[in-house]
Amino acid sequence: MDTRIRRFAAFLLLGVVASSAVARAQDVELWRARAGQIPIGATVKLRTHGGERMKAVLMAVDGSGILIKPATRVPEPSRRVAFDSLDALERYEDRVSFPKYIGIGAAIAGSVFLMLLARYQ
Repeated sequence: MDTRIRRFAAFLLLGVVASSAVARAQDVELWRARAGQIPIGATVKLRTHGGERMKAVLMAVDGSGILIKPATRVPEPSRRVAFDSLDALERYEDRVSFPKYIGIGAAIAGSVFLMLLARYQ
């Protein structure tokens, strides 16, 4: 009975290791396909397995990873990030928030109106 349990545990462990290797290979293919759709020179947002998040410019895509230039205030050298260390990768597009601009315009107009009202009384 003891050998059956050991054999079952060994097969179970082997199955877990094999399935994680297959999942990792599928993830690499997914990141390679996603990175291939993003044009070179585009700004991307990415997150690594280590928890590092950054905004960067995509410089190159090859079979093993991507080459990026971090978009920081202080210039940093370019980095190579392997596909198997990526958690997230997406193209960054700065969006215009029209409600925010309407609110700012209304606040400016209201303050100018109050200044003019106070001046002529």
